[in-house]
Amino acid sequence: MDQGGSNKGLNRFAMFVVFATLCLIGMGGLVTSREAGLAVHDWPTSFGYNMFLLPLDQWLGKFGIFEEHSHRLMASLVGLLTAGLAGWLWARESTGHQRNMALAGIVLTLGLMGVRTPSVFVAMALLAVIIAGISGWHIYQDRMALRWWGTLAYSMVIIQGVLGGLRVTQFNDQIGIFHGVLAQLFLIVLVCIAVFSSRWWNVSPAANGAGEMAPKIIRFHFVAAVVAILLQLVLGATMRHQHAGLAVWDFPKAHGQWWPATDAASMQQYRRDRATLQNDLNQQKRVTDAEGRPMIFLSTGRDLQAEHVILHMLHRVGALLILGLVLGAVVLAHKRLGGRHCLSRLSLVWLTLIVVQGILGALTVLKYKPADIATAHVVCGALSLLAGVIATIISHAKCLPPATRENSQGIAMARVEAIG
Repeated sequence: MDQGGSNKGLNRFAMFVVFATLCLIGMGGLVTSREAGLAVHDWPTSFGYNMFLLPLDQWLGKFGIFEEHSHRLMASLVGLLTAGLAGWLWARESTGHQRNMALAGIVLTLGLMGVRTPSVFVAMALLAVIIAGISGWHIYQDRMALRWWGTLAYSMVIIQGVLGGLRVTQFNDQIGIFHGVLAQLFLIVLVCIAVFSSRWWNVSPAANGAGEMAPKIIRFHFVAAVVAILLQLVLGATMRHQHAGLAVWDFPKAHGQWWPATDAASMQQYRRDRATLQNDLNQQKRVTDAEGRPMIFLSTGRDLQAEHVILHMLHRVGALLILGLVLGAVVLAHKRLGGRHCLSRLSLVWLTLIVVQGILGALTVLKYKPADIATAHVVCGALSLLAGVIATIISHAKCLPPATRENSQGIAMARVEAIG
């Protein structure tokens, strides 16, 4: 049994699963951006077929159906990869009866996924909720028990898949919101596995108490920014799954104001303005392409409501708050730890992602919500969350002294003496 420690093959596989999940989140974002979530109206079958046997001519090249069915196939692949990752971790970290039971459970659930009936999937999801809770308790007891991280990830991907299916069969937007948020939490768990299985993590010194961690003010900024990003992702998922198009279509102001009015008269005017703009764009042939496929999603047919405008504005305020927190983290890390410190460099990458995310958000508004830009906005949000989570984990777990010039010279001299 190998508890913890690095393994190059395992770490690379974990990073590949992270990459595959990012691609899956991107495809899910494209499905929602193109209003294609109900293009395939049944589940767990697809138009009555076993999902994996759907004839190519029924989905390849068909707008909406292609995106939704591809999302299902990619989700199945990520589920299979996650099962493989969990199995690898159990085979590596356990022996005897415990390992055999865990591996048998993984194989059994994979076999049950071949039974394409909703009741079997819902039962598996309910069991997965219990297993996820047990996994969380074991992780709380031993953070480096990667087999339980793998079990948590596998439980989450089962729950996630069933939520995606129920979103279709129950016509429930709230399920879609939870489905979108859980995808981000699942990604965090996978990233933790990738980080904890890396060679760098296992050779770098651990912090023994708060005194050896990054300064408290830096840790606070990291945690606060990550929490703010999570809340921002919840807001974003709520906006997207309202399927109400754009509530505001100008930037940096909103309906010509810094905070738009939402009284009945104002809302009625916004509806008229959006309808007029939609007609103008349609006459300019900017709404659909030559084959009649939508290119922008300014309006989806649902009436604009005050809550849509308020959520949009809260999303903008959240973006400013996140920018301020991450910028503060960059300044503090460079001042307290030095520009060459890994947390300083990571915070710069994080800030870059936040700036790109803001630009993509503004373009989503100004370009009237084209699906490709809106989807890039979703993916960049996931990357921003990952950067923050990694920085937060390192700042709370590793003893990494400030990268001052004196420290750098001392380390260099020590290396020379060691060689000599």
